[in-house]
Amino acid sequence: MLLIRYIVIIIIEKVAHAFVSQSKVSTTTINRLITQQATSSHIDIQEKEKVLVLGGTGFIGKHVIDILKQKDIPYIATSTNGRDDTIAFNITDDNASKQLLDIYQTNDVGTIVSTIGCIFTDSDDYIVNVASGQTSTIFKDESSKPKYIFIGNSQRVRNVCNIIPALNDYARGKEESEVSLKQTFGQNLCMIKPTFIYGGNKFGLNPPRIPSFLGEVIEAILGLYPIQWVAEVLPDILGVVLEAPVNVKAVAGAVVNEAIGLCDNQVLDTREDIIMAASKRPSISSSVSKLSAQEMDARRGELKTILSTKASEYTNEQNFAMLEELEQLKPTSMRPTEDSLLDGRWDFCFDVEPDVGTGLIKEMFEGDGPNWMKKILDFDGVHMEIGNEQSTIQLVVSVKVFEKDITVILHTSLTAAQQYNSLHMFREKFEGIEVNGFRLPYPDVWKKSRYLEFSYLDDQFAIARGSGGEPHFLLRGGTE
Repeated sequence: MLLIRYIVIIIIEKVAHAFVSQSKVSTTTINRLITQQATSSHIDIQEKEKVLVLGGTGFIGKHVIDILKQKDIPYIATSTNGRDDTIAFNITDDNASKQLLDIYQTNDVGTIVSTIGCIFTDSDDYIVNVASGQTSTIFKDESSKPKYIFIGNSQRVRNVCNIIPALNDYARGKEESEVSLKQTFGQNLCMIKPTFIYGGNKFGLNPPRIPSFLGEVIEAILGLYPIQWVAEVLPDILGVVLEAPVNVKAVAGAVVNEAIGLCDNQVLDTREDIIMAASKRPSISSSVSKLSAQEMDARRGELKTILSTKASEYTNEQNFAMLEELEQLKPTSMRPTEDSLLDGRWDFCFDVEPDVGTGLIKEMFEGDGPNWMKKILDFDGVHMEIGNEQSTIQLVVSVKVFEKDITVILHTSLTAAQQYNSLHMFREKFEGIEVNGFRLPYPDVWKKSRYLEFSYLDDQFAIARGSGGEPHFLLRGGTE
């Protein structure tokens, strides 16, 4: 997210540990985003257009269904044996194509999602993984085709699978399914292609599975810029091991947002793109759309007063909800990528930060820690300076190390993210670190980038989100 992604790079170990939990989008973040979307979103979905989830009792399918339920989106699901209120459908049967077409035609389906797949199972990996493509060829002659969302895997994973004999059938089946689906659905196809997916509460060996509590730690560490670079330069069979995994809730969230039209991508083949799709929010909620201009102004003022002066009196969840509501109430003239209003100093409001990691940061700044600890490392403050017509950011961290003043400045550059066709989305690139005026050597290959969204901006306040993460509340700062 906005503050954390940089400071984790600082050499001081305590700072790194404090911020490492924020170099990813946590399960809690994703759950909050999904819940907020479910309770306040107004999404135009045809009442009779259902989402058909193939493999609804599987690892990914169950999470997709959970989100569909939370958002009150009509759906039907299949499983091989028809358990848990699903339709019995074996995708490898000889007549599976006709069964699929019948399910589609008799249930008013608008989108088909295939979460079917297997690896290292008793089933034939090739037969199961190629079946999504084979069964769907029956739609070639249909005048009106549904949208089709397919869970595949990244090209790098496939490259590795192709050189490991035990994984050849798995990779070949997935690849042939993609080819068939492209030929059948064309622009109506969205392929989501993660590397490794983690989630749930249990370990698994067949298929391999890492639970959320461990996966989040691995994602945080492997998501750091230097490790990303190492992963990129290593051969596929080694580099893929260092690729940051993605939470199954993010994959499921991306699936649902693609299904309901909040996103419209043909391929999501990076972890960041999957997370961005999962975190996509509607531009306005049904409750906000009913307010008059005067009511919106009044509510906006009320929220800003609470968040800037009374946030400590509310829970993290309440603060998060108020931030989400303020985003919905953003001024219609807001254009951060073009507006000099964004330039200047911005202070982080730690009372509003709705996450555990930043709570730890607040304790470091304001807590009553032991004196011996403060003599080793004591935080004085942190703020952000945006300048040069919204093209640069300096994150300024002031600390005392062994009672000596140290100022660490993390430099990034900003460019408008054209691919999002948005006036509030930037592409932010890390440029280097400065300590007490000395620019530390920093290899160009470590200068990675990420998305940075300013979802609210006026002359006093701003809300920023890094790579689809949690909102950070910023207060206009003065000059020093």
